[in-house]
Amino acid sequence: MSTGPLRPPTLAEFIRERRSRVTVAHPAGLTRKELAEATHASLGYIAKIEQGEALNPGAAILDSLAEVLELDTADRVHLYHLAQQRPSSPIRTPLREPDPALRATLDGLLPHLAAVLDDGWRIVDRNSAFDEALPGLASTGHVLRWMFTDPRARIVVEEWEREAQLMVGRFRAYATHTHDRAEVESVLRDLSEHSDFRRMWTEGHVRIGRSDPAFLLRNPRTATIFAVRVQRYRSTAPGPSHQLFIGLTGPPA
Repeated sequence: MSTGPLRPPTLAEFIRERRSRVTVAHPAGLTRKELAEATHASLGYIAKIEQGEALNPGAAILDSLAEVLELDTADRVHLYHLAQQRPSSPIRTPLREPDPALRATLDGLLPHLAAVLDDGWRIVDRNSAFDEALPGLASTGHVLRWMFTDPRARIVVEEWEREAQLMVGRFRAYATHTHDRAEVESVLRDLSEHSDFRRMWTEGHVRIGRSDPAFLLRNPRTATIFAVRVQRYRSTAPGPSHQLFIGLTGPPA
């Protein structure tokens, strides 16, 4: 163990250390020459990386290094960050079925509203508070479709026009990067006959997030207006992609 001063991590140090590690494919580690041959890079360029002279390798060489060195997800992201690059996001399948662990989270958030959605705003699971506050949304199964096709949405969403415009703008942003083009086209086809949706869609507004976390709802039984503070968390762990919607009720802490 070194007794000198500790230093921040560097790309050169990381590559040297990972190259010398024992792996399934390379039980004795790799020489610099073997790493160069395996990554189809020149020996001189690998030497420059390991000597700290090449600080920003491109994505192609980083991908090759990650594969040859058998890096896991965390190490691959770290490799890119050391090279001051952004790793490409792997295509993740969306969550389609309720997950027992997420169900426990939803129930644990009561009395607050909580739901699990896929990235395209399809409802995967939700708790009883969510069902009570947003009647019909679970059976419709899709937030945007519910906003424009279920009359109850205009009753319980107090600022319906504002919220609908926000959702349409966010769906436009989602439509530009999703790999599920068929789902986007299906939603647009279903809602194209609704004049309010067509008007908002053709306005072309794009929204990324909420500037105001307050979301005003009207209790469908008592007609009283109450606010929820919206929070959304996107999954980052391995596995199907999803997002957790939380609507905090009650006065701010």
